[in-house]
Amino acid sequence: MAGFKQVQQTFLMRKLVEFWKNVVKNYRGECHDDDFFDVVRDGVDHDLAVELVEAAYTGGEIDDMEHARYRFCRLDLSDSLDDVFQSLWNNERLRGKCRIVLETIADYMRSGLEDGGEDVLERRFGEVVAMLKLSELEAQILLMAYVRSQTCFCWPCNVDDRDKPLFYAMALDRSYGEVTEAMSAKSRLFKYNLLDGDFDFNFRTLGGYMDGCVDDAIVRRFYRKLDLADALPWEYYGDLAAHDGVLLRRLLSSRGTKCNILLHGAPGTGKSSFARTLAKELGRTAFEVMQGDDDGKNMRAEARMVGIQVCNEQEDADDGLMIIDEADELLRGGSASMPGPEFVGGRSTEKGVTNSLLDEMKLPAVWISNAPVEAMDESVRRRFDYSIRFERLNGAQRLAIWRNLVEKHALGGVISPAMIDGYAAKYETSAGGISTVLSNVARMKPAADEVDELISAFMKPHCSLMGVRGGAEFLPARDYSLDGLNIKGSVPLDMVVKAARNFLDASFSASAVDKPRMNILLFGPPGTGKTEWVKFLGRELDRKTLVVKGSDLLSKWVGESEQNIAAAFHRAESEHAVLFFDEVDGLLQDRAGAHASWEVTQVNELLQQAENFDGVMVAATNFAQNLDPATMRRFTFKLEFGYLDEAGGRTFFERMFKTPLADDEARELAEIHNLAPGDFRTVRQSLFYLGGDVTNHDRVAALRKECAMKKDGRDPARIGFSG
Repeated sequence: MAGFKQVQQTFLMRKLVEFWKNVVKNYRGECHDDDFFDVVRDGVDHDLAVELVEAAYTGGEIDDMEHARYRFCRLDLSDSLDDVFQSLWNNERLRGKCRIVLETIADYMRSGLEDGGEDVLERRFGEVVAMLKLSELEAQILLMAYVRSQTCFCWPCNVDDRDKPLFYAMALDRSYGEVTEAMSAKSRLFKYNLLDGDFDFNFRTLGGYMDGCVDDAIVRRFYRKLDLADALPWEYYGDLAAHDGVLLRRLLSSRGTKCNILLHGAPGTGKSSFARTLAKELGRTAFEVMQGDDDGKNMRAEARMVGIQVCNEQEDADDGLMIIDEADELLRGGSASMPGPEFVGGRSTEKGVTNSLLDEMKLPAVWISNAPVEAMDESVRRRFDYSIRFERLNGAQRLAIWRNLVEKHALGGVISPAMIDGYAAKYETSAGGISTVLSNVARMKPAADEVDELISAFMKPHCSLMGVRGGAEFLPARDYSLDGLNIKGSVPLDMVVKAARNFLDASFSASAVDKPRMNILLFGPPGTGKTEWVKFLGRELDRKTLVVKGSDLLSKWVGESEQNIAAAFHRAESEHAVLFFDEVDGLLQDRAGAHASWEVTQVNELLQQAENFDGVMVAATNFAQNLDPATMRRFTFKLEFGYLDEAGGRTFFERMFKTPLADDEARELAEIHNLAPGDFRTVRQSLFYLGGDVTNHDRVAALRKECAMKKDGRDPARIGFSG
């Protein structure tokens, strides 16, 4: 009768008969589905059932039903019992006798299912009820839903979802009012996702456990205790531990106090590791809410919410700390819907479910999300007691991770400290990426002379996949020189470099009352050498250059662009890097022509950060005329990169092509009026494989053709200011 044959069925069968008998007792309508009587058909002998019918009805009554005009009332005692009892039931005048016969049969069936001891289902059902603290009525509703899902139990007619609570009330022999209340959206049955939106048993929550297929304790389906033995040391987190960590330790030192903490930011920035370290530092037991089902598939948001609530109910708020990793769907609007009944109080709103969950927390919880906080409803955000935004790992953090993981994978014999320094600087990936690469390298047991090549082989595709920098350093070309550049400004280039070096020398301006910022604006047509000069500056200052483009910072989420701008300045400061905004016109557009508030706020944010930045910032643009006028006074030096003059063109030609120019060739080159340094490199690359067959006339012709493809073919209008 039951669907799962591998489980002892006594308890399930007893409840089936009990609930079915109650429906027989309480239902007053016609039976349109003969499957309702499958319980009788499959549970008793045909002849015995017919004998009971013949004893209850007179011969005349049976004869009348055998010749009934309404086919659902027409009786043939030789038919299958489901057809027999559908005919008897649908004779409204004699239905009372049918009810007595069916109740007698149910009692007979029940007597054959005497209690033979507790079976798997009965024991596990009791564990679920106790763990979730279900009321007696909630437990019976859940059991009724399970019986319907696992047996031949059917309703006597087609039942709309809105009417199901009425039929549950019949099956449980309880009042309709108390059943509807127990099946409302606020009940534990829906809070824990035990029933789905159609009031049916939800197998994704408890399937496999109730029927005995899964042996783990029920709580293990929802959360697990974490081993914190390998948690990173508290000191590893530096400023984070010193500032945010101190506040969190004080905040969580109050036992038994609700506390929701949000860790958010880009993936791979150490949020999960920090949560573990925090739990270890606080001396709390860490519990992780599961993210996957037993079959390895990701849990739906509803099931994870059940896990959160189960953990919250089961564990000690004075000792535990719940960690909810990958919480994006749970916190982001439009993703964390919980099914609930519409007939009482309406379906719960998504943010309402999340808000209730946050409000009802007793166990301190760390929520970890990679989603922009702007994607969360404001009502969700304000329920967090504390939040930390995690930026991309800086150089010092990556270095610490490399050292830690090299030691963990016992690779210290083949990876030297100098190699670690180089990898940390070269590959700007996450802790997870570093761990994956080193784990694969360790598995291959390489010799010392193979390691560098292997790490490169693994790291390059990983960095490409993740869209992060992982190649050559941001350095000028080997034959780079300031000679020949056409740069206009009141301060010579070598003096600008000296000024930047003095700015970084703490002793130089230690006593200054008004220490100027070191913000440098580079403007001019494309290819005139702006980017190469920034590379040169970084090398001269012995500083890494952090390159940021407007496209890296702009976000569709209101407010996140400003956060990204602030994060770029913070990262450059923490890494002691030169901060280079390439194509900055996308970020510093003239506010007078702004059409939206965010166009103003992102300019304001960049200007404010530039004003307070304690480092060297360089901004480059091809369209200085589009910049907000207020930005100009924020730049200590403003350098205009123009097209090459005649002398500059000859200098670049002879340096790039390693060949002198004859007078006629020089005159031919001088006729090109919009030459830029980048043009020489482009032509040199295009002619590289032609070898010795290329003449200077060929090179000049190629340069002329390259310049002719520019939009105007002329020098742009000068904008007329200098540093």
